[in-house]
Amino acid sequence: MRRHLASLLLVSALSSPAVAAADIGHVGLVAGAMTVEESNQTQVRPRIRTEVAFRLWGPFELGGYVQLAALDILAEQASFGGGVLLQLRPDINFLGFVPHAEVAGSRITLPTSAGRVDTWALSVGGGLGYEVGAGFVLEARVHHQWYFDLPDDGAVGVDGWTFSGGFAYRLPS
Repeated sequence: MRRHLASLLLVSALSSPAVAAADIGHVGLVAGAMTVEESNQTQVRPRIRTEVAFRLWGPFELGGYVQLAALDILAEQASFGGGVLLQLRPDINFLGFVPHAEVAGSRITLPTSAGRVDTWALSVGGGLGYEVGAGFVLEARVHHQWYFDLPDDGAVGVDGWTFSGGFAYRLPS
C-alpha cells in the first residue's frame, strides 16, 4: 500500500511541473450533505463549503475553508466552522477529468436536534472533477470525518461522511 502511494505521489510530482506554472491554486464552492450520528441514528444535514488554496510545490496545495451546516435546507440552527486543508491536485487531465485528494483539520459546529455541538475534526477524502473550460472544474467529492473533544454523553457519534458537488476555479498565474 505504501509503495503504491509513493509511486502515485512520484508520478504526480513528475507530471506536474510543466503545468504547475499555469495556475497558482484554486477557489471552490461545494454544497451537499453531511451525516451526523445522533443517539445511534444517522441524520443527514445540508452543508455548503467555500475554500481557497495555493500551490506549495508541484501538485500540493495548502489553504483554508469555511463551511455552514444546518438541520435542514431552511438553515435552521445554522452552524459554522472552518479549517485548513492540504490537497494533492495533480495536473493529470485524462479526457478532461481532474482528480484530487485532501486531508483537513478543522474546528466545526455540528447541528443536532438537541442543539449545536462544537468539535475538532480531521477529514480525509477526495474527488473527481471535469474541466469544462477556462479553468472551471465541476467536482464531486466524498470525505470521511472523525470528531474529537465531544461531550461525554455519547449523543453524537465520533465520525461521519460528507458528500458534495460544486466547482473549483484554477487561479491563473
